[in-house]
Amino acid sequence: MHEIINWGILGAGNIAHRFAESLKHDENSRLYAIAARNPDKAKAFVQNNPADKIYLDYEEMLQDDEIDAIYLALPHGLHYEWTIRSLNHHKPVLCEKPAMLNAKQMEEVKECALKNQCLFMEAMKPRFVPVYPLLKEKAKEMGLITKVEASLCNDMLSYIAGTGSYHMQSSQGGCLLDGGIYCATYLEDFLEGDISLDLLRGDVYNGVDVYLNAGLMIGESPATLECAFDRGRERKAVLYFENGKIEIPELHRPEKIIVCKDNHEEELVMPYVYDDFYGEIVHFETCLRQGLLQSDVMSLDDSIRCAKILDTIRSGMIYDQNDQDILIEQETILQYESFSCNDALELGNRIIKNQKRYDREIAVSIIRESDGLTMFQFAMDSKNEKNIGYMAAKRNAVLKTGHSSLYSAITKKNDDDKDCLNSAGAFPIYVNHQHVATVMVSGLHEGLDHELIIRSLSEVLDKDVPEFRKLML
Repeated sequence: MHEIINWGILGAGNIAHRFAESLKHDENSRLYAIAARNPDKAKAFVQNNPADKIYLDYEEMLQDDEIDAIYLALPHGLHYEWTIRSLNHHKPVLCEKPAMLNAKQMEEVKECALKNQCLFMEAMKPRFVPVYPLLKEKAKEMGLITKVEASLCNDMLSYIAGTGSYHMQSSQGGCLLDGGIYCATYLEDFLEGDISLDLLRGDVYNGVDVYLNAGLMIGESPATLECAFDRGRERKAVLYFENGKIEIPELHRPEKIIVCKDNHEEELVMPYVYDDFYGEIVHFETCLRQGLLQSDVMSLDDSIRCAKILDTIRSGMIYDQNDQDILIEQETILQYESFSCNDALELGNRIIKNQKRYDREIAVSIIRESDGLTMFQFAMDSKNEKNIGYMAAKRNAVLKTGHSSLYSAITKKNDDDKDCLNSAGAFPIYVNHQHVATVMVSGLHEGLDHELIIRSLSEVLDKDVPEFRKLML
């Protein structure tokens, strides 16, 4: 290793530019080489970030003995291949987050790093900014941790949809890998124990997750992870303790924490040293100079466990027979002895009342199936004729399957039927196992139309039913 560390960067995208800018502040390292398969992109990169060498072939750069460390800034789906190749060339790797697509890949990276006696670290920037050690210190003063909530939602779908961005590719894209990994690092660092999924709500666009809200249990503590491409919300993590809570605004690039204890709120600010990349660069170089194979701040096992959190959430995006059985059981239990117009009025009014629990307005319709009579219909101010059309499409799914439109959606029975809308929000009303009416709701997202109907039917009929806890539509 050289006295001044020679860095090679794999990839010449936006994140690589930001890394190279930060590297200029470090007197103990320098940008030696950049690898990009697009010659124009490579030349443009070195105009702002001078480097000794430009490589148009990644493998050729890895064969350069002058390179001491690799910063891997390629799209997510290329991390695994080029990390393994780099380590096999005995090149230490600082890999942009998410390190890998799943825990299995990360476990294989760990094995490869240890086999080659070569440093690997995931570039989890929040753990290396000045305020993070202060967060860890303050957390020790708050008693037992009881819950963690983390949310990173960005309203960016209109900018990336249809652009060809890897963020919108089903093989390597989605908000879970892009933003959810930042949330996962807080859950991983502050909660110990096994990871299980309790609840999942989400939206999928062209096969890519664009919103996810997951309820988890980690050990004995509940946790929430929320991320999005299709909406903006306050981006923060909140750690709850027996003696108060700590808020971390802008959890992916934190510069302050808010400590709430004994009815007192204290805001502690610690700005970056130069930027949010500098800390991870210096830490990685320190590990490299000390001959370490992993960081004590973001270890190999930390990266594996973060990936396991994402894997656990991803498991809820796949439906199985048990999910179908829950929906059928809901239909079986929530039957009427008879169903009149008064019953329709009571149910419709209960749905409208329960809508207050949600953050969007709705339209409601109840149709008698013997003659197509509209027994109840109501639309809130923001709803329009499109919502009535959506409800009609959902009803078609019920008529063709005999089950809720959510059942139709998760079993994909109507993929080739353009008349059926594969989404939640229509539910069959049965009397003695005869389909006598259909109740429809339009307006909520993440399949919550179905949840609202089930909640309202359960209250009206005073019957408990199993909750469907994987609403991914």
